[in-house]
Amino acid sequence: MTRDPGLQPERTLLAWRRTALGLMANAVLLIASGAGTSPVRLGLGIVVAVVALCCWAAVGAVYRNLHRSSQAPNLGSERVLRLAAGIVLMVGLFDLYAVVTR
Repeated sequence: MTRDPGLQPERTLLAWRRTALGLMANAVLLIASGAGTSPVRLGLGIVVAVVALCCWAAVGAVYRNLHRSSQAPNLGSERVLRLAAGIVLMVGLFDLYAVVTR
């Protein structure tokens, strides 16, 4: 009997994509606030943009590779969740820096 994962993999993929989109919105705001005035904010914005794009691409690739195989896609492993939490915390600290130094 094969396991039917239902829509859980798609919902997880969409959640990761929302996270990447939120990171990209933060990157745009950091870049906009640092354009012409603060090279540190501009640099932080570029770093966050790269991280967001990497998150988007990596999750899509993992989903496609696992979806083709016989096993159910698992985008919510403990290691990946810890990495995502660290990235979101890092972006939050960047945003806090941008607000405090404004």
